[in-house]
Amino acid sequence: MFIDTHSRESMIDSIRAIFNISQLEWIDFMYEISQIMDDNENNHQLDKLIRDKISEYPDEILLFHLSRRLHGTENETCGQNLADLLTTKNAFSDLLKSAGIEFARGENHIETIYKGKPIDWDDCFDGNSSYMKVRLGYYKGREDYCFNGFAFKDLLYKNDYARQLFEMPEFLGQLINCLSCKSVGSYYTKHSDYYCYEYKIPINMVVFDGKDEYTLNQKQHYLLKCVLKRLVDYQTCDIRFISDEANPIIRLPDNYTIPPEYFVKKEKITYDMLE
Repeated sequence: MFIDTHSRESMIDSIRAIFNISQLEWIDFMYEISQIMDDNENNHQLDKLIRDKISEYPDEILLFHLSRRLHGTENETCGQNLADLLTTKNAFSDLLKSAGIEFARGENHIETIYKGKPIDWDDCFDGNSSYMKVRLGYYKGREDYCFNGFAFKDLLYKNDYARQLFEMPEFLGQLINCLSCKSVGSYYTKHSDYYCYEYKIPINMVVFDGKDEYTLNQKQHYLLKCVLKRLVDYQTCDIRFISDEANPIIRLPDNYTIPPEYFVKKEKITYDMLE
């Protein structure tokens, strides 16, 4: 069981099935939800309503991953974590190597070698070296190698982050700024296309951003509240003014690569699709 978050209509169908609500009961159900819905994370009224009315909790979740892929790699469906992507042989690491940029696993972080010399990020004054240190694991407990994405597809292309990633991955953009190797970025953008990759994953495997401590039941409960909040927004706001800021960000463990069997499909994203 999963909640289909591709559209408003698919979310309604999923919620009706989860709560065993008929079409005639739907209006009353949503009115009841809207009356108690607020931005309080500990909304006890909503929690109780969900627990009282639910017939089955979702045990899977959709993950929508935004990625600009080099030509020829768009059909690779495993979701590599950043550490593996940088330190194993693949089209991305080969491109960086051709520009003199290589990565190797150090004792507690990933080392960066540029034109034969190791990079000391503390001596790097261009770009955001603090971002690079976080992504490369320099801060114990704050490592950020994970494969991530969004839980909702319905308004994803209105998301500011989706627009930011159109030219190139965030990591590559920061790397280029720090090392002043803009030709790599130009080549990457020219020889790549932007995609949304969809996966369906057991919900117990994912982590909601900022809610690392959640148990399985808390994850299920939180996802339901997020979907209900989105449906209330649809009911009470003009769709032109609904943003995607509340789209839950989900990630996998830092050392995990999503196997191809969880892949569902991909969609090529053009600039015109980013409203």
